[in-house]
Order: sequence, then C-alpha cells, then structure tokens
Amino acid sequence: MALRLAEANRAIQAVLAKARDLDLNISVSVCDADGHLVAHQRMDGAFAEAPRASIGMAIASVILGRPSGDDLIEGPEYFRAATVIGEGAPLIRRRGGLPIIRAGQVEGALGVSGGHSNEEDEECALAGIGALEKSNP
Repeated sequence: MALRLAEANRAIQAVLAKARDLDLNISVSVCDADGHLVAHQRMDGAFAEAPRASIGMAIASVILGRPSGDDLIEGPEYFRAATVIGEGAPLIRRRGGLPIIRAGQVEGALGVSGGHSNEEDEECALAGIGALEKSNP
C-alpha cells in the first residue's frame, strides 16, 4: 500500500499539534518510499532553513529505513533515493526523521525541523507516526 496524501496530512496535523503543545515553530515534511515529497507544512515563525532540513531528514530516514539520526548509511539502501538527491534534495543525518513502516515495508518517512533540539524534532515526528499507527493498526 502506498502512502496517501490524506495519511500524510493526518500525520502532519499531529506533528503540528505536538509542536504547538511544546511551543515550537517547526517545519514538517512527508516523503514517499522513493524520497519524493508528498506533503509539507511550515509553521509561522519557523526559521527559513527549516523546510529544507525537514525534507532532508525525511529523505535520510526513507533511504535508511530507520531514524535519520541512526548510524552511518551502509549498503545499497543509500541508492534508493539517489535520483531525488541528484535533483538537489538534501540528505540530512540528524534526529528528526522517522520512517513510516507498515506491514514490514518502508512506505515513506516524516521529517521535522525547527525545535530547540534534535530531541524536540524527533518528539514531534513521533506524534505524526503515532497518528498513522492509530489509523492503520
């Protein structure tokens, strides 16, 4: 099953709600299994580089099939989204990007940037993943 726009938007709304709870102005991006952007939101007051960072963390996470802050990229998974990177999309290896995994398959990833720490970015991202898990048990 491919990640749908409605699902990406549901995850984004959960991330934005968590960011508001934490009094953060963030950017959130959701990409598909190939690293192509599905949906994106930038909150008022988020710093100018936050969108590119959130996209880069989502791409890193989908390539890795695990959180963007995990250990070095190894093996063929690095090349899964090589076309997207070749087109100029960033690849950012720090906490804040999480894969969307369903039925054992990586269907996409979610990246968040703009918190006061990488931990806050990842906490917001977890809220988005949680929203998807609730709607797709």
